[in-house]
Amino acid sequence: MTQGVRMQRSTSPDAPESPASPASAADDAPLPAGTAERGLEECWAILREHGKTFHLMARLLGDARGDAIAALYAFARVADDAVDEPAPWETPERICEQLRWMQAELRRAVAGRSRVPTFVALGEAVRRYGIPLLPFDELVAGVLMDLDKFRYATFSELELYCYRVAGTVGLLITPVAGYRAGSAALEHAKTLGTAMQLTNILRDVGEDLERGRIYLPLEDLERFEVSEADLLAHRNDVRFRALMEFEIQRAERLYADGLRLIPLLTKKRGRASFQFAVEAYAAILGKIRASGYDVFGARAHLTFQEKLALVPGTAWRAWWAGIVGAFGGAPPPRAGVNGAAGRAGVNGAASGAVQGGLDGTNGGERRS
Repeated sequence: MTQGVRMQRSTSPDAPESPASPASAADDAPLPAGTAERGLEECWAILREHGKTFHLMARLLGDARGDAIAALYAFARVADDAVDEPAPWETPERICEQLRWMQAELRRAVAGRSRVPTFVALGEAVRRYGIPLLPFDELVAGVLMDLDKFRYATFSELELYCYRVAGTVGLLITPVAGYRAGSAALEHAKTLGTAMQLTNILRDVGEDLERGRIYLPLEDLERFEVSEADLLAHRNDVRFRALMEFEIQRAERLYADGLRLIPLLTKKRGRASFQFAVEAYAAILGKIRASGYDVFGARAHLTFQEKLALVPGTAWRAWWAGIVGAFGGAPPPRAGVNGAAGRAGVNGAASGAVQGGLDGTNGGERRS
C-alpha cells in the first residue's frame, strides 16, 4: 500500500493516552451535512484499491452491509499500514500513538462524538450491526506485534498473531452478514480469519524477508531442515517445497473447518459473499502450488476474471449451505478448498513431499 492512506485525526497530532477522549462542546454540535457519506467514499476508495477480494465480497453483500464492510476494512487496513508502511519520519512511539488515537476515536464515533468522516461511517456500522469493540483492540494488539516480533518459534505463537490480525476481522464482519445466535458461528469465523492470514503469510514469504520478518514457525523450519540462510538465499529445493506443502495443507484444514460457518449465516447474501471470499483466498494456495512453491518472485494472486469465474460455483455452494443450515444434511463440495484452483487439496497428490518431511527423509521431488 502506498504511504499516506490514513484515517486522519480530527484535532491535534497528540494521541490520547487511553481509549477514552474527553467530551468537548463541539462534540454536541450537529455534524456537517454529508460527513458520513464522505467517510464512506474514503472507505470504499481504500477497499477498492487494496482489498480486491473484500471489495467483491462487499458488493455481493449489498449496499448497506457493503458499506459496513468498507468501513471495517478501512480501519483494519489503516492500522496495519501504520506499522507496515510508515512514513519516513514515523517512529515506533508515534505509531503506537496513532493506533491509540484510532482506538479512542472509534469509541468517540460509536458514542456519536467523532467528527472524522471515516470514523463517523465506522461508528454508524458498529451501532447498526451490534459489532463488539474488543476485536478492534485485539486487532491493534496484533499489528503492534510487528513492531518488535520478527520470528515465531511455534505454530501456537503464530496462531495467536493470526487470530489478532485476521481472526478478529472475522469477528467484526460476521455480525454484518448476520449469524444464528447461540451457534458456533464466531468460532468458525475466527478459524477462517486464521486460515486467510496463514495464506497471506505463505504468499508473502519473500516480501516479509525484505522487512526482516520470518513468520514460518521455526519449529517447522527445523522439521524440514530449512534454515534462515536458505530462505534468505531464496533456495526453493525439495526441503522448502515440502515445508510449504505442509503449511498449505495446514491452511486447507483450517478452511475446511471454518467453512462450517456458512450454514450458520442467516442472510442469503451473507452466505454467498463469505463463501466467495473463502474460496477466492483458498485458491491462492493453488496458485502457490502451480508456481512450484515460488514465493520469492511474483506474488501469487487471482486475476479479476478468475475471481468472477468463482462466483457461480460459490453461489451454488452458498445456496446449498443455506439448505444445510435450515434442514441439515451433507455440506456441498468445497471446490475452493479441495482444489478448484489448485488441485491436491487437504488429501491431495502433494502429500508425498509432506510425508517425507514428517518421516525425516525430506521426501522426493514429487509435488503437484
